[in-house]
Amino acid sequence: MPPRKSSANGSSSSSSKKDEIQVSKSPAEFFAENQSIAGFDNPGKSLYTTLRELIENSLDACESVNVLPDISVTIEEMTQAQFNKMRGVPSGSPAKKQKKLDEKDDSTTTNDAAAEKAGGKGSKKPRRSGGDAYFLVTVLDNGCGMAHEAIPDLLGRVLSGSKYGVRQTRGKFGLGAKMALIWSKKSTGVPINIKTSHVKGVRGGGGGSLLTEDGKRKIGPKVSSCVLDIDIYKNQPRVIEHEQQDNKESWIGTQMQVLVAGNWTTYKSRVVQYLQQLAIITPYAKLEMAYSNRTDEKKAFNLQFDRRSEQMPAQAREGKHHPSSVNNLLIQQLLERTRSTSLLKFLTSDLSGITAAVGKKLIDRLGSSFDA
Repeated sequence: MPPRKSSANGSSSSSSKKDEIQVSKSPAEFFAENQSIAGFDNPGKSLYTTLRELIENSLDACESVNVLPDISVTIEEMTQAQFNKMRGVPSGSPAKKQKKLDEKDDSTTTNDAAAEKAGGKGSKKPRRSGGDAYFLVTVLDNGCGMAHEAIPDLLGRVLSGSKYGVRQTRGKFGLGAKMALIWSKKSTGVPINIKTSHVKGVRGGGGGSLLTEDGKRKIGPKVSSCVLDIDIYKNQPRVIEHEQQDNKESWIGTQMQVLVAGNWTTYKSRVVQYLQQLAIITPYAKLEMAYSNRTDEKKAFNLQFDRRSEQMPAQAREGKHHPSSVNNLLIQQLLERTRSTSLLKFLTSDLSGITAAVGKKLIDRLGSSFDA
């Protein structure tokens, strides 16, 4: 076959090549494709990170309104067949599946016996790691709860959060719970369920207290229920159900339930170690975890770490940027957002470490074009 003729500029005359198309991605789509950045490397670590993010969100919700945390975690493991049944997906004949499992067990037994005979009594069987499964994770706390109208944006919009600023917090970028929702969407396709009760005027970050002057607990009049999904490509919440009911049980707090894929065998010890370490650094919190397995009830176990102190740490206060830590972009943002009416007022009010005397010296060095 003769070679194709090239055009005058040396390019092939074939029209199969297409011009590159400029594509922009939403934050949710980016993190869905690069989930390892947020600690969702594999099913086992994704389950572990999901638990961490939900538990620490609960701690923040309690600490922000100065309430001693009571956090309960429930983990229910199920197999692929049990997951399919729950989702209404038809499965094959149970008799045929059992026959295949029996044949596999017989083959494994025969191979193990042959290996033992060839290698002698001292030979060891290879260890098998547990396979991936599905986990229904529920985290319940007694924190500040979420306002009914704010639930979709708080949990269904990536990089949307209330912790931006110069303040010491566990999280900052608005990723944790949203990544758990994204992992749930990728691994099971099941939306998250939220139940929460909130007192109007009380919010995270030190916005009010859940205690009255005589030390009694404030109770929200309504309980919000929300079933929430996320539109990855638009980075927008997709609300499936969102309703309110009367708070007949006088309950306040948040319950989040998510169904994700994971691997308990490889990450069980890390989850237990995490809870042990968390109980050490938060002696004012009561932590409970209950694990159950729908296939084998003998594997179920409970953990409980009782509260050892009634004293909570002071809430972190937002600080100001130090002049040595700012850059041109940050200075521009601060100038656009400031309420100061003069340069001297901006330097002394919006930055830390600058007194009025130092501010005047800085302005003098800038020259006559700058007025204090």
